[in-house]
Amino acid sequence: MKKALSRIYVLLILLYLYVPILVLMLMGFNQSRYNSMPFKFSLQWYQALIKDTKLIMAARNSFLLAIVTGIICVILATFFILGHRFLSDKVKGLFDSVSMMPMSIPWLIMGLSLLLLIRAVNLDKSMFFVGAGHVVISLPYSLLVLKARMASMDQSLEEMSASLGATPFTTFRRVTLPAIAPAMVAGGFLSFMISFDNFPISYFLMPNGVSTLPIEIQSSIKFGFTPEINAVSTVIIGISLICLTVTGIIMGSSLKSMMGKGGK
Repeated sequence: MKKALSRIYVLLILLYLYVPILVLMLMGFNQSRYNSMPFKFSLQWYQALIKDTKLIMAARNSFLLAIVTGIICVILATFFILGHRFLSDKVKGLFDSVSMMPMSIPWLIMGLSLLLLIRAVNLDKSMFFVGAGHVVISLPYSLLVLKARMASMDQSLEEMSASLGATPFTTFRRVTLPAIAPAMVAGGFLSFMISFDNFPISYFLMPNGVSTLPIEIQSSIKFGFTPEINAVSTVIIGISLICLTVTGIIMGSSLKSMMGKGGK
């Protein structure tokens, strides 16, 4: 009885979390413009989405911005993690707290504070500041993944490489980099997702005449909801699921590889 109640409880939570998303995705394939029933399957809203140049351009901006953000976050997180090992415990704790702080600050406050900062120094909004803001909020996610991978890595491998006469760069290229590469890819995907879906930072820092997909969706809703929003939201969900799946596969393969080496 207790086991059955636990399963029902978990099922209700899952339904509460995901039924609205499933309804949104389903209505993207509904012929009715007003999401009315009965349901009639149609791809007309996806066809309309393809012809919507504003949404396509906004999606392109979001995609490019997210790719750049992901790459920068992976590079910064990798350098941070490599240098992190040589710090004292006290300094490590300070750096960990500072680096993870953007995860605890609401993005709305973060975006507003960045806007006030660039105004205070008499600078204009630009894509550079949008990218910088996205890096600030996305970097902790790459750091978390790389920290976990580095903590589970066998440090003796690097020591053996050094004892055999390898230079620090050779040790990094032949030992450290292959070991943390899966975490770098996974961290990049997570940072990509955070950047692609972000609205507050982009809203406050985006220059005039430029838009991202979340901003374009919000603007479209203000003037009346259309099923095209269902369609583009479904596309975003699909991209997020692909990123999560790839991240899970990479991290799962990395974990199995570590366990296999540990067993040997």
